[in-house]
Amino acid sequence: MSKTDNLKYMEIYNHFLGLIRAGVLVHGNKLPSESQLASQFEVSRITVIRALNQLQDDGYISRAQGRGSYVHIQQSTPQHLAAVALIMSISGKGREIQMIQGIEMRLKQAGYVLTIHNSQEHPEVERELIVSMKSKVHGMILYPANSIDNAHLFEGMMKEMWPIVYIDRYPMNIPCSFVTCDNVDGGYQLGKHFIEAGHKQIALIYHDIVGLTSERDRFNGFMRAMSEGNIPRSNIKILSINRTETMDTVNRILHELYLSDRNPEHFPTAIFTFNDSLALLMMACIQRHPEYQLPANFLLGGFDDLKGSPRSVPFVTIRQDYNQIGEAAATLLLEKMESKILVSRQEIVPVQLVHYPVDLHA
Repeated sequence: MSKTDNLKYMEIYNHFLGLIRAGVLVHGNKLPSESQLASQFEVSRITVIRALNQLQDDGYISRAQGRGSYVHIQQSTPQHLAAVALIMSISGKGREIQMIQGIEMRLKQAGYVLTIHNSQEHPEVERELIVSMKSKVHGMILYPANSIDNAHLFEGMMKEMWPIVYIDRYPMNIPCSFVTCDNVDGGYQLGKHFIEAGHKQIALIYHDIVGLTSERDRFNGFMRAMSEGNIPRSNIKILSINRTETMDTVNRILHELYLSDRNPEHFPTAIFTFNDSLALLMMACIQRHPEYQLPANFLLGGFDDLKGSPRSVPFVTIRQDYNQIGEAAATLLLEKMESKILVSRQEIVPVQLVHYPVDLHA
């Protein structure tokens, strides 16, 4: 079973385990059908069946052919444990499972159960999940779709002093507790590496500096390195794309960088894409389009250190400790739920620069 399947299996299992243990679902309640769950969680029925079978094996539900699945709690099964909701986008890129494990381990030590909910990177879905879960859980960990679209909701939760901790992105101009990797230092390390490697023509490609605090901080760190390295402003090309990463979008960017200007002296020798998913898409696009005449010393930079894809060009990225981020978020939330501390706290987790040589089999 792939990492993505394991992640989805865990998401479904923990979702219903948390609802049952928190008393939201009680003995006799019927669960949605296998096909409904497959559609809801965007997985195969095989993954759904595995999660339901595990819930049955652990004594939380009963299943019967033609009748469906029902909550069926054995006498020895603990009920009404305090629940915490994790709301985030589940993309299956390998980051989530490490973060979830860190959160779940820390909460389990304190006697809480974690329920996991997929926001699909959509502010409206996120808002609906927050509103619906507030009455069912004791606290919440949120990896927001962005920092601004649900700002009024975030402000309202701040005024209520409702226990919530944000991961990676956080509301701007609203006092809050959050955990993030050191995005500023990560951007700075990449910029400094580019300069030390001799790159003087550089491009930055970002999604949304206004709505994503993580990308804003990476931008600021990178530009500080450019300033310290005395790179002229005219040598830095800054391009933005929308939140949807597609091959057409990347083609447009590469065309603008390497075909619209015919002077090779102006071609960027290094590109910082602000995240690995966009960097990997760019590698695939470069392979398909040999007309992009990249400089001999070309270097691509990303952020996140995603696994599982070959590197077809020299690549450098920033590694985050997702397990540590998850554990730190859970620790902050426990403080909010179990103490009278009212001051918001922030945790910044260190990052590491990593290099990947070209994979000749890519």
